Amino acid sequence: MSRTTLLALAAVPALAVSLASPALADDETPHARVVTAESPVRSVGANQTETVTVTCPRGTFAVSGGWLVSSANIDVTGNRAVSDRRWSIRFENEANQSGRVQAFARCAV
Repeated sequence: MSRTTLLALAAVPALAVSLASPALADDETPHARVVTAESPVRSVGANQTETVTVTCPRGTFAVSGGWLVSSANIDVTGNRAVSDRRWSIRFENEANQSGRVQAFARCAV
């Protein structure tokens, strides 16, 4: 038997499993409900830092975070969960003028 034939035969079981798995997952796996919590828009002064914390609704937990900034001169220097329901993002404004930021938390049930 040639090497090409052996490789082809070895791949067949993996193909069968991969074709069957998505159908089973769609029918039997419940999907988590995810909501987005957001902070008010905040001002960050020139050459200042600001930490913005978002709290998820009761009965949910923070799984990730995101942000919007008004300027490319505002960097995110921290992005993490600080408790089961709270997500914090630390912004650093490197510009000589103030800017605006907003933080988001993705919250799952």
